Amino acid sequence: MSIILAVSLFGSGAISIVWLRMEISATAKKCGNLEDQREMVARELRELRGRKSTMLRPSVLAQLVTGRLTIPSARRTVHVSEREMYSNGQSGLARKDELPQRKFSVRR
Repeated sequence: MSIILAVSLFGSGAISIVWLRMEISATAKKCGNLEDQREMVARELRELRGRKSTMLRPSVLAQLVTGRLTIPSARRTVHVSEREMYSNGQSGLARKDELPQRKFSVRR
């Protein structure tokens, strides 16, 4: 009886070890796949960061807005003093509808 008990315990232990090795192998394979995906995403991220830094260079930005952005003429310049900005008594900026229209002066 003790021999049968010892063989069954040894057999179940061996089967458990084989099962654990299979689980470890499957988990390692999943980890390898995730690491490969992470590498691909990291490469794409580096490429996108490179594109972003290229697009934000001042020379590239200047080429993008050539002919569309200009310095406004003196007729279109509006001057507002600090007192006029805070004339309504608030510490923040006054809303457009709270400032009287006559307070704006146009320099010509």
